[in-house]
Amino acid sequence: MVFSIPMAAAADAMPKVKSESAAERRSEGSGWQGGQLFGSENNETTFTGGGFKDKEKARETLKLLDGRDINYQYQVINSMYNRAKVIVKRTKDAEKLRNLQEAVDTFAEWLDDYKTHSRSKENFGYLPLDSIRAFQSLAKDQGVLNGKKPTFIDVEGADVTWDIHRNKNLKPLVDTLHKEEQPLYTSRGLPSKWHLGLIVWGYSPEPAKVKKLAAAAKKSEKSSSGSGSGEEDSS
Repeated sequence: MVFSIPMAAAADAMPKVKSESAAERRSEGSGWQGGQLFGSENNETTFTGGGFKDKEKARETLKLLDGRDINYQYQVINSMYNRAKVIVKRTKDAEKLRNLQEAVDTFAEWLDDYKTHSRSKENFGYLPLDSIRAFQSLAKDQGVLNGKKPTFIDVEGADVTWDIHRNKNLKPLVDTLHKEEQPLYTSRGLPSKWHLGLIVWGYSPEPAKVKKLAAAAKKSEKSSSGSGSGEEDSS
């Protein structure tokens, strides 16, 4: 069973969101395109639709980012916050200045909440694709996979980014794992069924250990394969 797309590529998929119109961007002037950050093109590496020209635009930006990897949210919002503060210092028009300051305050409130509640801990780090593949057979045997392919791979047609889809499915699994104090490993030292449920989504609370187990499983598989080939040749 081979995954159809690399993890990094899936995580970079962007939402289909319209940017501000060209007229809106020109209206503010300056090299910042009216508070538009990261450009207006819609591609896999550009966040579009966000900005900081006023409080409403800032709130819209937060809404567009909601559900994405929390570290990604922080990077985008923190960048907008700091760039907006630069524009505030350059702005002379009283109304524009008031609008920009309200946007800055909106971002500042989000950033304060992020730091106060240590929200960086909410981030679900990504396992290497090789580590996920190493446990595909075991996950299938345990009934974690649907028998054909991991259900999280295909989000084509959905108007969400892959990380939103992943986080939405991962969070309840992680919450249940902690609430019910489910074991991460079996008596044989392999990932438990609950743990496999996280691994197929590219996440583990103990990524370093999972990587070592995956490497050992891969080495054992190669050894068994080589041994089998030798027996066939000798016969």
